[in-house]
Amino acid sequence: MTENFCAGCNRMRLTSEGKLRLCLLRADELDLRPLLRAGAGDAELRAAIRAGVWRKPWGHGLKDGVLPVGRGMSQIGG
Repeated sequence: MTENFCAGCNRMRLTSEGKLRLCLLRADELDLRPLLRAGAGDAELRAAIRAGVWRKPWGHGLKDGVLPVGRGMSQIGG
């Protein structure tokens, strides 16, 4: 990537397994399944997603040699 756009990035994906992928190039995910299975309401889900967004990394780390591992884009809906 020639230009780092992470500071303004709003890209996240909800996987079919109920995990919110916070950065398309990092392995960090927020598992929403336990909340959904426990019958969490909108307010609880909103709070969990908001907390996840605050956890979203400020950079993808490619310049520092951090390489995405684990799932490919086709597996996370990207």
